[in-house]
Amino acid sequence: MKRLFKSVYICTAAALLCTSCLTVYAKKIVDPPYVPKEDAYADAGEQEKRFYVYYSAKTKPVIDGNFSEWNGLEGVHTRRVIYGGSFNPKNTDGFFTTRADNEFLYLYADITDDEPQENQFPAPQAWRDDSIEFFFGTDTSRHTSYKTTDHRIRIVPQSKKNKFVYDAGVDDVSMKENIKAAVVYSEHGYKVEAAIPFSLLGITKLKIGQPVRGDFQINDADNGKERSRLVLWNSVKDNPYADASVWGNGIVAALP
Repeated sequence: MKRLFKSVYICTAAALLCTSCLTVYAKKIVDPPYVPKEDAYADAGEQEKRFYVYYSAKTKPVIDGNFSEWNGLEGVHTRRVIYGGSFNPKNTDGFFTTRADNEFLYLYADITDDEPQENQFPAPQAWRDDSIEFFFGTDTSRHTSYKTTDHRIRIVPQSKKNKFVYDAGVDDVSMKENIKAAVVYSEHGYKVEAAIPFSLLGITKLKIGQPVRGDFQINDADNGKERSRLVLWNSVKDNPYADASVWGNGIVAALP
């Protein structure tokens, strides 16, 4: 009888100990975006600390689909997958950089997309298919609601045959007549360059050394369907369109 009691006691104690171990070593819940180590790509790397707006009053890029004026400029990579799986550089990746003179803000994007699509949605709804977005503001005070100089710019690629067929919008209003852009497709993605007038952005002038704020976004659709993947540079949630405080830091620098 004593042996039976002793066996029961040992089993009970062991069960309690195992329960305790499960409690102590339980996996913590990780907020998105979460990329398992076994699925992470080494070149996702650490995000750049800030982006540059390269300023020159005399030298400006020609928006013609020849992207040589952008060679050698530093930029940022959009590699925070907000939804649509883990980061895969062969599926969706992006390099962005910006320039400015005294009249225009210029945007360049080199997008890797394993299935680049023509986007037939008008600019206000074009987030539903392949497109890029650029968030920019000159008010660096901490704020969530957009100030008068905070804006969302969307460039919409629409034709693989004609690089000047596109749509463009500012703050979900079509501004194609005011924004000049060129889009060149390839088998593995597309490149974009665009010129956005200061007059659309509430900007009068930028100067070297001036801090700015912004973010960069890729909307990626596959299989002839609507957006299935959302990738950002700085924000960790799908909210830069509503909350300017999640944007990253930038600075106006002299064009090399």
